[in-house]
Amino acid sequence: MTMEDINEKILWEGYGLRFRGGTRTRTGLICRTDQGLRELKKPRGSVESLRLAFDVKEQLQKNGFCNISRFYRAMDEEPFYRHDGVLYTLEDVMPAEALPEESTEDFLRGAEILGRMHQAAKGLCSDAARWDRDRLPGLYAKRRGELAKMRRRNDKRGNYDAIDLLLIRHYDQFMGQVREAEELLQKGGYREALDRAAKAGAFCHNAYKGEALRVSEKGEIFVGSFDKCSSELPLADLAYYLRRYFKKTEGSSAGVAAMLERYGKYRPVSADDLTILQGMLVYPEKFLRLVNEYYNRRRACVSPAMQERLAAAAREEEKGRILKDIIEKGC
Repeated sequence: MTMEDINEKILWEGYGLRFRGGTRTRTGLICRTDQGLRELKKPRGSVESLRLAFDVKEQLQKNGFCNISRFYRAMDEEPFYRHDGVLYTLEDVMPAEALPEESTEDFLRGAEILGRMHQAAKGLCSDAARWDRDRLPGLYAKRRGELAKMRRRNDKRGNYDAIDLLLIRHYDQFMGQVREAEELLQKGGYREALDRAAKAGAFCHNAYKGEALRVSEKGEIFVGSFDKCSSELPLADLAYYLRRYFKKTEGSSAGVAAMLERYGKYRPVSADDLTILQGMLVYPEKFLRLVNEYYNRRRACVSPAMQERLAAAAREEEKGRILKDIIEKGC
């Protein structure tokens, strides 16, 4: 069976649409159907995250945030269709041009849309929501324990490879940052903030960056890539986007202050929120994730590619501390 036959089968059996041909894009397949253009995708999220994403999009639309690509329900009423064990989603076609990430002004536009989107989730109630008051504190404590275990194991073995030495070089710094992140979450009242978010209706996009933001010919910004949504403080999206600002531009304290102001116009950020945000920023997420992957899948030969990825992640984590200090000093 050809791919065209498979696509035709998915559209007809899953959605009751006639397939008239398609164009492959980086994100999926834009299909011509008997009811207009649709984009068929293989989402990255789980069944539960897709169900949550559907409910999120419905609530956003209800509250006036309409520049999104809504999921079409399949004939079994699910917001996805399963074919041969693979999940597919069918969405409206998004504008092709991604929002640039080249200047502070680009990120200011993105921060404003992020604030509008988070505010428009107010009242969200989803059976797919899974709120966990200990998710981030538990994750941080787990990673701290893993980091200590890696160091003890290396010291006991005695012979170090390049990644062992990289871990030793950054151990004290990142162990300190994890402890600081835990303290900041507690000081800012993370668990209480999560309870309030769950009650008010909130979500975390988890992929808010340039390629998820599309600009129409009229200059309107549309948001896509909702397939990894989760029940988490929206501040996690803001922390990620601030990190991305420093990664993609030269960054500045004035730019951080302006992004917080643009975001806060729609979703106010309290003093406790800023404390939690600092904790999210100072936590060395990428480095710890990569080093944990390496030690869990350890090979006899250390690849140069893995060395470079970890070294780059270590450099990137420095920016997280800078961002935390900027916010602590009042931008």
